[in-house]
Amino acid sequence: MLTPLDERSPRSLSTRALIGEIIAKASLLVKTEVELAKAEIREDLRAELGMAKALGIAAVLALLALNAFVVAGILALAAVLPGWAAGLIVGGALLAVAAVLGFIGWRRHVATPLDVTRRSLKEDLRWMKERAA
Repeated sequence: MLTPLDERSPRSLSTRALIGEIIAKASLLVKTEVELAKAEIREDLRAELGMAKALGIAAVLALLALNAFVVAGILALAAVLPGWAAGLIVGGALLAVAAVLGFIGWRRHVATPLDVTRRSLKEDLRWMKERAA
């Protein structure tokens, strides 16, 4: 039975025993590092989940505030125009802004996803065919 490396001098071990000790220590180190990584990932995910909840609540409150501002704008215009006309004007303006932003966003979409990867794979395939021929 082998005793731990700490209790015996490395010079007293055979090469085989020394390699076995090194492999055992390396294996233990890898397992410990994996356990540490798992624990750290769990903790990071917990923190990120808390952040996502807070941002979600902030987004909902921001939408409610924006809605209140829109209603205030409509009521302000309703002092000059009939209420229905003020609602149509503000709604139309918001729809126009949404259409412009939607168009800008749509123009930014990726037409050919993974373009570089596809080209690289095609080049690799062509290279393999040339080598096989």
